[in-house]
Amino acid sequence: MVKAISEGVREETLNNAYSEERANNILEVVMAYARMEFHHKTKVTEPGDVFDAIGAGVNMLGEELENSTVSLKEKEQLLKEVHHRVKNNLQIISSLLNLQSENIVDEKFLSLIRESKNRISSMALIHEMLYASKDLSRVKIKDYIVKLSQSVYQSFYTVDFKILFQYEIDEELHFEIDRMIPIGLILNEIISNSLKYAFPKKEGVIRISLHKKENEFELQAGDNGIGFGDDFDYKNSKSLGMQLIHMLSEQLAGKISVSNKKGISYGLIFA
Repeated sequence: MVKAISEGVREETLNNAYSEERANNILEVVMAYARMEFHHKTKVTEPGDVFDAIGAGVNMLGEELENSTVSLKEKEQLLKEVHHRVKNNLQIISSLLNLQSENIVDEKFLSLIRESKNRISSMALIHEMLYASKDLSRVKIKDYIVKLSQSVYQSFYTVDFKILFQYEIDEELHFEIDRMIPIGLILNEIISNSLKYAFPKKEGVIRISLHKKENEFELQAGDNGIGFGDDFDYKNSKSLGMQLIHMLSEQLAGKISVSNKKGISYGLIFA
């Protein structure tokens, strides 16, 4: 009996690890497409597996978008169309993840699906705003951060939530897509972590600020929640969210710091 239970636990652990690996691989490819790098492909290995269905769709998206990028520099309207297609296809992937989540009862797997969906939505939002913008190379960062934070909040929202967002963001700051994507994904992870762990009583404040100081930018994001445990080492955390925050900070050539006093506060300095 004990052996059977052990084998069952081991099998569940392996399945969870496999699901996380596949979801992360798909996310990495989608992130590449959002950066206009359409040559990347995700693995398709087992016919009938839901991740293979999503992966095949992602690969088809990459091929379609790669064929649509001829003479982009000369054709502004085509660039708008590419942003529109990227946004639409990212939303389709998000919808597929939604459909998959309807048949899942495992809470850990459900959380993985929701987090992947939020990451994809944060990238789709950039392309949606670029498509609607007069300047196809950049977006006003305050508008994006406000829309992103409210979108993440809605994905976690329950009727007993009383979370207030406070923003201090320079009104005229604009960023190119290469910096918008990592900024958006970093904030997605920070806000998601706050909403999941910081407020056991379902009420509190999340603060986000972004300012330019001489030749650098300073992003601050955090909450007034319960904070990390005293033994938490954010630099060596194996959590996917923390690893993404570090990886994306490096992509921005930035330096990340974390304070665990009166809640959690993340500080990012980047050029």
